Amino acid sequence: MEKKLLLQEGHYSIWRHDRIPTDALSFLDSIAWGNDGAVYEHKNTEEHIHLLFQPTLIAIHEDDKIQGTAVFCNTLVTAGQSLYNCYYIRYFASSKEIRGKGVMKKYAVKVMEAVRHGEMEKTIFFACIEKGNRASYKTVENASYENIGVIKTNGFSRFFPKANKHIEQVNSEEVKTEVLQLLATQYGDHALVQFNSLFMRDNYYVIREKGEVIAGCQFHRVHWVINKMAGLMGKVIMTIVPRIPLLNRLFNPRRFEFLAFEGIYSKPGYENQLATLFEGLLAKEKLKSAMFWMGQSCPTRKRILANIKTGLIHAFIKESDVFILASFHKLDESEISDLKLRPLFASAFDYI
Repeated sequence: MEKKLLLQEGHYSIWRHDRIPTDALSFLDSIAWGNDGAVYEHKNTEEHIHLLFQPTLIAIHEDDKIQGTAVFCNTLVTAGQSLYNCYYIRYFASSKEIRGKGVMKKYAVKVMEAVRHGEMEKTIFFACIEKGNRASYKTVENASYENIGVIKTNGFSRFFPKANKHIEQVNSEEVKTEVLQLLATQYGDHALVQFNSLFMRDNYYVIREKGEVIAGCQFHRVHWVINKMAGLMGKVIMTIVPRIPLLNRLFNPRRFEFLAFEGIYSKPGYENQLATLFEGLLAKEKLKSAMFWMGQSCPTRKRILANIKTGLIHAFIKESDVFILASFHKLDESEISDLKLRPLFASAFDYI
């Protein structure tokens, strides 16, 4: 496993790793994510991190101990008809030992510059920051990133989800190509579009009518522990809901297991079949709740929320907005303006 020293200043050093070392996995497993809003722990970190698309870890060390991380995943994204090189940031985190000391604020710019260095083509850099995480927002903003839009967190739940025999698993290259063409058309006017996380474990499913795909989505199984939720309502949810039979099957903060949906396709007018698909996948996985992330102005999101009953879990999490902070390298002003006007695409895998 190769690593390269990028900077040394006293006890602190910045290292670039071409893979994710064991001590970084241990560090990330110890992190409670969020800040002023919800605070939660990912319990699938080791499983998910090995599925990241072309990751590079930049780690801040104090002597020999990792105290901060940022994983940059390199991919191609589209914005309308334009194709761009892109780095999106995952696992931007700092240890309790250095929080409040200005270490991340000081070295974040140097980390961003380290990744930017050597890029000769037009490149978009972006990070996803929860609305309540003001410290991370300011740190990334200080590295010359700007807010280009909001991703909305959406919920879907059923107390007694029903299985559906018409749901088909996508496992052939021919059908995968069919699905990708449908998604490319549906999200053709969006920005930051990429489908790297589709078809993982062959967990993309569709419903057809007369041979035509009318609804489809990928799911990922997720396990979080929720330590805190924002506001008075958050405190009520954390303390009261786990004690109420049935409700605690939708949301148990000590063990919140859910499906994360992405690559959502719905033929206009068939949103009810999308709800049938969601419910059937919950039944298949023996879970009650699901979440999905979409841009605030995404037309598909608006159609979904206008035409299906999301269930109670949506009320618990609908205010959990995520800001997209971006930086642009070698793009001209017209390209940047065009990108900012487009609905933002979101991959659920980037939020779990």
